[in-house]
Amino acid sequence: MTEICTVIAIFTPKPEFAAEVKKLLLRITPLVHEEPGCELYALHQDVEGRLIFVESWTTRELWITHCEAQTVTDINAGVAGKLQRDIEVYELYNLPAGSTGKGTISA
Repeated sequence: MTEICTVIAIFTPKPEFAAEVKKLLLRITPLVHEEPGCELYALHQDVEGRLIFVESWTTRELWITHCEAQTVTDINAGVAGKLQRDIEVYELYNLPAGSTGKGTISA
């Protein structure tokens, strides 16, 4: 695929590791911004304490390259044993609708 790849990655830390996991993800975020194809890599926190990356990659291939990068290896090692469940990852492709600019995520 050559279209923009949007990804949602959800981390659900165990309460006793919430601050540590958040610190790790915030530390690695600027490194990911430098990876080829990264158009958006933004960490969010929901009201239940889950940490959620909203990502946008130029192509699926560049996202796959990111998945094999040292940053992802470091994230996986850093969260090992500290999450309530496996990281949830959703790979998405836009279905534009409605007003120009409001029916799609743009970086």
